[in-house]
Amino acid sequence: MYIRIPNFYDMTLNDIRNKSGLVIFAIGLALLGFLLMDSGESLSTNSQKNRNILLKVNKEEVTFTEFEQELEQNINVKFTNSIGAVNIDESQRANERDLLWDQKVEQILFSEKFDQSGILVGDSEAWDLISGEFTGNQAQLFGYFFRDQSETGEWNQYDPEMIQNWIELGADNPQWFRYKFFRDNTIREREVSKYFNAVKKGLYATKIDAAIHYKDQVESCSGQYIYIPINKQANNTVVTDKEVNNYYKNHKSEFENSPNRSINYFVFNMKASDSDKNNIRKEMLALIQDKKVFNKRANLEEISPGFRNTDNIEGFINQYGDNKYQLTVISKSEYGDLIKDRKIEDDIIQPYFERNLCRMAKIVNSTKDSISIVYLDREVYASDNTLNEIYSTVYDLIQNNNRVEDVEVFAKENNISPRQVILEKMDKSVPGLDTDSRQIIRWAFNDETNLNEPKFFELKDKYIIAVLSLISESDIKAIELVYNEIKSVIKKKKAVDVIFEEVNNLNYIDINKYASHFNVKIKEIDNLTIKTDVFGNEGYQPGIIGAFMGSNSNTSKPIKSENGVFIFNKTVVNAVNYPSNLLSYQKLIKNDYNAKVDLLLVDALKDDKKIIDNRFNFY
Repeated sequence: MYIRIPNFYDMTLNDIRNKSGLVIFAIGLALLGFLLMDSGESLSTNSQKNRNILLKVNKEEVTFTEFEQELEQNINVKFTNSIGAVNIDESQRANERDLLWDQKVEQILFSEKFDQSGILVGDSEAWDLISGEFTGNQAQLFGYFFRDQSETGEWNQYDPEMIQNWIELGADNPQWFRYKFFRDNTIREREVSKYFNAVKKGLYATKIDAAIHYKDQVESCSGQYIYIPINKQANNTVVTDKEVNNYYKNHKSEFENSPNRSINYFVFNMKASDSDKNNIRKEMLALIQDKKVFNKRANLEEISPGFRNTDNIEGFINQYGDNKYQLTVISKSEYGDLIKDRKIEDDIIQPYFERNLCRMAKIVNSTKDSISIVYLDREVYASDNTLNEIYSTVYDLIQNNNRVEDVEVFAKENNISPRQVILEKMDKSVPGLDTDSRQIIRWAFNDETNLNEPKFFELKDKYIIAVLSLISESDIKAIELVYNEIKSVIKKKKAVDVIFEEVNNLNYIDINKYASHFNVKIKEIDNLTIKTDVFGNEGYQPGIIGAFMGSNSNTSKPIKSENGVFIFNKTVVNAVNYPSNLLSYQKLIKNDYNAKVDLLLVDALKDDKKIIDNRFNFY
């Protein structure tokens, strides 16, 4: 049987090149594996056994070597061009790495659930996804391989027999590695989709659920309230160390902590000095004038036209400028604004500084309405002498300060400004610095890095002195870090309790008497519903909204909030007229359940798993 392969995949010379590229890629992967295993041997970790473990979910492990090999395969599939070259930058590589990481975690989590639930994509279903033979629902990606354009421009699907023959070419097919990648991913996606759907099928909204939902949407209440803020009571409240310690002990879940490092860093920008700027300006001024040059071939002096007199302005700018020739046409009024603070001589706007450029311009044409000019720009950069001076300053600071016990004193003595930041292990950059500052994060988390010892770093346009000032490894923040926060919480709570007790002792029936006693205003609440977030003029108060909706008519008991006490007087409750059929509300609730499954299921599967993330040791 003659098998027609789509034109795009005909076995042409280009395909042979692609196949050669794949062979090279396979050899490269083998070498990569060898090198990665070799580099893994040099990594310093807690034990010989675990030095190459990148990810561990309970007992399931993924090695760095395995992960990198799969990452290279994925990148090859997605980014190899028609001549077999892979064109990808570091940002794209990092994104692909993060994507694969999430996939590996989910793959381990779902594999266990597939085994427990019996979720399976069988051979027939997998074949149908590829070919569409049974249901006609071929997965979209496979149209990339199994469709051919007819002479009339229409796209035709292969019949199942031809698809099978195409597949049986196996590794001889230059697109086999892409096909295999898409096939495996499509089957995995179908398995995951089945599991999500199975979970969703187990969720059901009853008529009672629908009635409650409907009531929450339409029921509204009106009335009055007063709010008694703590104000002065908190200022006069005394909190003891024992109270702070007890609160910390009993509320540790409020102070969960991710391992982090606090550093102070100082920036020394490699920027041009005033002397550098003056030299660049002199160079620019020299370009304006004609100059004498000696022609060795003719053995005589010649005049080389400068910026003012050249008749090849484009060539002059391309030769002497850091920019490219571009004609700029502006109005007379714009030109007037442009030259307000500029000096002009013989149609030359003299050199001036703008951002990181030294610029001058030539007027090449002038009409009644517009001015045409061209710019010659030079980048302003620090000279070698300036860079050496900056480096010497930084070097001396490091040499003369083996330890920095007090950052503020160090900063004041050396007339430099520190910035303090808190870093987590997998942060990609230091706040305030460029993406190439990842090296500083790795240093901060290195076991050999000591507190208060300054460290020098060179980024692309600046030098950095960094000082590690705090190490936090525990799952709970140290009490010293949250002491003032706890003290403030206790103060507020005790102040609220004082007001609450005073209200209870008064035991008034009329809300007006409470308002008069505490010298506060009575405020109105109109048509409040349970789905509202804001309570009157008191901002975000979801707990108070629920309390108001659930309170009885007339003056309520006092209700505590974080910063004060509320008293309600609910006067109107709008009656709820339930519809005869609540089916649409049941569907609405079911859709909400489904959306929550999509959003939260993966995180729920992680809850009872011990996940060890060792990416920091490798990237």
